[in-house]
Amino acid sequence: MVFALGCVVIGGVDADISASTRPPLPYTDLATPFRNVATETAGQAETLRIAEIRSRMNGMLPGIYPAGPTYDTRIADALRRFPAVRSDYDRIVAVFPVALHDAIGRFETIYPHFESPLPIYLYHSLGQRDGGSDYLEPGHRHVMLFGADMIAKYHSDDSLEPFLIHEIFHLEHARHFADCDQLWCTIWQEGLAVEATAMMLPNATDHQLLLDIPAPIRGPTDARWAAALCFVAEHFEDTASAATASALLMGGNPPQGLPDRFGYYVGVRLAQATGLSIGRLSRLDNQQARPVARAALVKLIDDARAPCTEAAHPATAARGDRS
Repeated sequence: MVFALGCVVIGGVDADISASTRPPLPYTDLATPFRNVATETAGQAETLRIAEIRSRMNGMLPGIYPAGPTYDTRIADALRRFPAVRSDYDRIVAVFPVALHDAIGRFETIYPHFESPLPIYLYHSLGQRDGGSDYLEPGHRHVMLFGADMIAKYHSDDSLEPFLIHEIFHLEHARHFADCDQLWCTIWQEGLAVEATAMMLPNATDHQLLLDIPAPIRGPTDARWAAALCFVAEHFEDTASAATASALLMGGNPPQGLPDRFGYYVGVRLAQATGLSIGRLSRLDNQQARPVARAALVKLIDDARAPCTEAAHPATAARGDRS
């Protein structure tokens, strides 16, 4: 089902999308078909339910649930848990088009006439993601995926629209800045997304800016600010997944008492330290962004008088680059 809705009721109030001068951004709803299969097959054998989910979902978007026992187990778990989460899940499916439309409206205050470079799908992510782009096989097709199940878990309140702005920013940023393996790249991408959301929602709370998942990030990172900066400096060019996990993932084993996902907050501070507008920052390509991010990190380290080792200090590394 491809949606470009006109009028939706949220909490008893009509949200008239058609009144906007901007047509709704189209997306395909795979979340409702999942719900329908889960309901229709309740009580049947698990293997039959898994097969029906695969048939229905892969018929609409091939490769959305890759073949193999790992995904069979995830589908089975999602089906077993679905009755307990259905009301929250259904609410997200209902409000998603309005929230997406409102997010685009705010986004266009900085990026007029935005059009998604990727097809957008709302689906049951089997607990894997609230939002993000991915490549599906066969064909290595690049798509934007929003997980209704995880959105219901983390964004079923006033953080839904800011979350969507955050993810939409990644789509816009990717026009200029390509994914890369170095730690600084991911911190840069996520930090700019948070900063862009803050620019579009000036009164946003840390909860709305995703800076409290799984627990508050700003305060604990400020309390260990020097350690956070020195970690990023030491691993600035690191391509090891362990460094990225430590700085950016939940359960990533962050160093020295820092909170999970502290790299998001460091990324915000890097963006702010540049002194450049988010519009300008988002249009830098990788080669242009690297020295800007490095210079911002040097400024933050110097301002904090952080005791980073000489080898880890970005200014020292930059001198080495030129030798």
